[in-house]
Amino acid sequence: MKKLTELIYPAISKYKQAARWVFVCVVVVVAIFSYELGVFKRLELLTVDYRFMLRPFRAEASSGIVFVDMSEDSIEAIGRWPWPRKWHATLVSILSEYGAKVIAFDVIFSETQDIFDDSAFEEAIKKSGVVYLPLLYNLCTQDYRDLNEGKNIVSVLGPIGPFRRWMKGTGHINSIPDRDGIMRRAPPVVDYHGRKTYQFGFKIGCDLLGLREEDVVKKIPTDINGQLIINWQGKWQESFKHYSYIDVIRSYALIREGKKPIIDLNDFRDKVCVVGLTASGLTDIKPIPIESAYPAVGVNATLISNVINNDFVRETSAGVNVLLLFLISTIVTFYLFGLRPLNGLLFASVSVMLYIAVSAVLFNVFNLLIVTFYPLFAIVFSYGLTASYVQILSSIERAQLFSQATRDGLTRLYNIRHFNRLLEAEFRNVSLYKNRRLSVIMVDVDNFKHINDTYGHPAGDMVLKEFARIVQSKCRQIDVVARYGGEEFIIMLVGAGKGWSFGIAEKIRTAIKDKKFDFEGKQFSTTVSLGGVEFSDEKTKEELIEKADKALYMAKFEGKNKVCMYGRAD
Repeated sequence: MKKLTELIYPAISKYKQAARWVFVCVVVVVAIFSYELGVFKRLELLTVDYRFMLRPFRAEASSGIVFVDMSEDSIEAIGRWPWPRKWHATLVSILSEYGAKVIAFDVIFSETQDIFDDSAFEEAIKKSGVVYLPLLYNLCTQDYRDLNEGKNIVSVLGPIGPFRRWMKGTGHINSIPDRDGIMRRAPPVVDYHGRKTYQFGFKIGCDLLGLREEDVVKKIPTDINGQLIINWQGKWQESFKHYSYIDVIRSYALIREGKKPIIDLNDFRDKVCVVGLTASGLTDIKPIPIESAYPAVGVNATLISNVINNDFVRETSAGVNVLLLFLISTIVTFYLFGLRPLNGLLFASVSVMLYIAVSAVLFNVFNLLIVTFYPLFAIVFSYGLTASYVQILSSIERAQLFSQATRDGLTRLYNIRHFNRLLEAEFRNVSLYKNRRLSVIMVDVDNFKHINDTYGHPAGDMVLKEFARIVQSKCRQIDVVARYGGEEFIIMLVGAGKGWSFGIAEKIRTAIKDKKFDFEGKQFSTTVSLGGVEFSDEKTKEELIEKADKALYMAKFEGKNKVCMYGRAD
């Protein structure tokens, strides 16, 4: 590990700026590829939903549209569905009499019923002149493109001939949920067998503005699949005013009798009246971004509101999204690189909050959806990557500084200052716990000055480095070896008694005696002298070292190439 640190640190320090741009490239590539592959498509859709949920409810956008709900109270009063069409004829007549601008049924009248009831409904549609009836394409797939292009359509359910003859207009009510099952989009037009059918609510909105659908559809913003993003106004009960189907009819009867009505029928004057099933079990309930259960009839009313108020949601193109990812990944990673993890976390957090705020403001003010989750992912990924790099670099730097402060520059053994700290700590332990053992060995290379004088100082340095390697190989992992100074070394043997220490010292002495040193083609040998001592009753570590030094002096005095232990004749 030490060698690896010594190799890596200089390279990292030298190419730090190059590393910064490597990290930028990594974040950019990961972010853009994740977007292109749709890795976080579901999470991106969730950010769209949250923007809808956090946006204030806009009642003014839907004030001209009301619902006539065929809900539970109407089912209870009239009977099970489908109802006799004389009821619909009555409703159309009432709404027309009270000045409804549009009467839009979200019901498919694809089959004949009772001839008299059908005739009554046909006559009411004819007299009204403002009734819209929808059609539905039955598909064998759930693909946006199939619906847009009129492919894989099994059948078409539409109003029967007599109704179709007198209705003001029609449109399809098809919509396909996103992959998570949430309704967010609708196809503005379906091209089936060369005939274009516009979305029901879109068609009504264009007629109200007196515009041609084919002109409007060219101008409105759509997503990459050609779908119109529905600009939801609010929750089902909040976004539009609701009236009970049966209460409308009862109120008209009460007025005819001179009594006070349940509802004021003048509320329908100049209103777009959307009539649809909302009773549980009969209506098509779908989750939308702001509500988990929303009757499908609300899609048509919402799109009418979107068209007449020119209130469309725009989505940035794939090219703009990629450019945003590139810029954010580059800028954030560039500035995160080199910041300490805490400062980097603060910068990344501010970046995330700022981007979320910008995304929300653009949607609330301009109805603009910009890619959101992928840039947030890029910021978090960039922080994780750069913080890990900084942490690793800091660890390497600390290890480098620690090594420089505690190691001898030549032999890479501990220096005497650090050795003294370790010995002091172990000395206190053995002083407190009498059953623990500790020994110290002093080592001196014999005739070292002769080596320097004969072969030069580089040869002497080579001998010291090789000697350090040999000593470490003969000691245990828990033993501490340090350079005492010059050609002297010191060893702390934790838990070792006099006998064990003597054995280690002998191994070192023998290994050095048998070693042939080779320097620039010249071979030579040398020996070492060693003196050791085992802790007994010494009061300080200095006293322990002094006894080891005395044993070393004895080994030198007795002829060198010898091991002497303090208090024992060797």
